Amino acid sequence: MGSSLLKVLLSVEQLRRRVPGGIGTYAESCLRALSQMREADSIRSTGANSDALAVSLFASAPKRGGADPLDQYGFPILAGRLPQRLSQALWDLSLFGPDLTDFDVYHSFSMGGPRSLRPGTKAVFALYDLAWIKHPEAFPKRGRRWHDRALRDISNRADAVVTLSEFSSTELSNFGIAKEKIHVIPPGADHLAVSDRQAASKLLESLGVKGPFLLSVSTIEPRKNLARLVEAYGMFKMDGVGPIDLVIVGPDGWMTSDTGRPPGVKLAGLVEASVLSALYGMAEALAYVPLYEGFGMPVLEANASCVPVVASNVPAAHGSALVVDPLSVDSIAAGLSRIVSDSRLRSELVSAGLLKATESTWNRAAQAHVDLWSALGRP
Repeated sequence: MGSSLLKVLLSVEQLRRRVPGGIGTYAESCLRALSQMREADSIRSTGANSDALAVSLFASAPKRGGADPLDQYGFPILAGRLPQRLSQALWDLSLFGPDLTDFDVYHSFSMGGPRSLRPGTKAVFALYDLAWIKHPEAFPKRGRRWHDRALRDISNRADAVVTLSEFSSTELSNFGIAKEKIHVIPPGADHLAVSDRQAASKLLESLGVKGPFLLSVSTIEPRKNLARLVEAYGMFKMDGVGPIDLVIVGPDGWMTSDTGRPPGVKLAGLVEASVLSALYGMAEALAYVPLYEGFGMPVLEANASCVPVVASNVPAAHGSALVVDPLSVDSIAAGLSRIVSDSRLRSELVSAGLLKATESTWNRAAQAHVDLWSALGRP
């Protein structure tokens, strides 16, 4: 059977946000893999029809001045005329959206972007977790309402929903999304930038970090459980383990002041990707104990960096981290003590983590997306 052209429009609105976050990492890494596949002329489905793929990107207007950052991926861009916040407000009201006349599949990498689409085009949405439902206290009221509306829209409109883990797949099914629509496509681990150890060392020096340190990578917000981590770190330090700091990397969220900053806790804020990559490699361990996550990307990033991990029971931690109870400060403190002192455990976790990271590639994730689009667009 001859090949045909499958036209896909990707909504990458998350990449317009000031802090794209983990969703942005997923979208950006998939785009890079798709771009590489296109350059190698291998961006086609693996099915019997072997469809060639034509990808275009859709997002709100870029910031004025300079080139559009989306240009780097090499795909045609359908950019709106309005900035991100105003565009999203209008999309939420179903006032306008992209012209899908010439596309077989529309895929949004987040709950943001247009959701009210004309019939005839298959719609795919990415839904990574149900954090606003499971932990409503960690979200402002306005944010909870927005997510509730978006979930209803997606449940009614989506032909397929992409998520990152079997855990999230089960949760989405329990909240009304048909099982047959849910597709689990785990992220890759090969997106970390080339390490800039010099810049990382300067950052640590500016923070007053002169020796070994534990690394935490997350937004500073209640759901990430940093208050308990910081308290557990204090208990861990009282055990006389010597000078070891806790460096927290990530953007400020809401309710930042609730976290507290005892001696030894250093807030690095947002850092360049090359600096984060270096910090992973320089850390004694990653401490990642959120109350809830649909996956847990920092765990996989630490696995790829050969760094042992102490974590709550997030999907990414299975088989490659020392798992602790995120609700127990004592459990977290004991985990911190063991992760820095038990050399055999450290070695075992690093080996298991590296094996998992090696098997997790963005090319594999990108190909899974291509095959999903082909199945929808050429049933």
